[in-house]
Amino acid sequence: MRALLIAFALLLVSGCAYRAQEAPPGSWQAQKTALAQLQDWQLSARLGIITPDERGSLSLFWRQDSDDYRMNLTNVVGSRVFDLNRRQGTIQLTDSEGRQHTARNARDLVFRLTGWDLPVEQLAYWIKGLPGEADQVEYDADGRPQSLRAHGWQLSYLGYTRIDGLWLPSRLNLTHDTTTLRLAINQWELKP
Repeated sequence: MRALLIAFALLLVSGCAYRAQEAPPGSWQAQKTALAQLQDWQLSARLGIITPDERGSLSLFWRQDSDDYRMNLTNVVGSRVFDLNRRQGTIQLTDSEGRQHTARNARDLVFRLTGWDLPVEQLAYWIKGLPGEADQVEYDADGRPQSLRAHGWQLSYLGYTRIDGLWLPSRLNLTHDTTTLRLAINQWELKP
């Protein structure tokens, strides 16, 4: 009888462990695969940049098309700060005077031309609330990323919104050394 009770208890515990690994329908964990497969999207946002030398507020438009993207920053009066494109592995930045600059690394190019440290390549994932494999992540009560550390950056997710059945960030702060970025997303548009 004792052996039967132990066997039953082990089956019960193993059954509970299996169910605990299944994410509830509609939770962020259940949507992680869908977020990873989300390759075509666009958003508009307000971006605050704080460095030791300057403090500014910009409008951000980002369109992601698989591995390619377009990131456009404008100032408060609507003038272009820069337009950053990635096409077939080549990065091209058009500055405020219309001059074009090319490179293989977006972060280095933006830093060289503006002095701003923007983690452009990682931001394409982080902005969706999708941590990388090596990122250190803490989750909120709903199982969504609340904060993460990666590549010298500390991210805090301050709000989420549900778009087309997916939980996507609406506000996040990023800090790295002396740079702070504050992102408030106004609109998401997901493409099938």
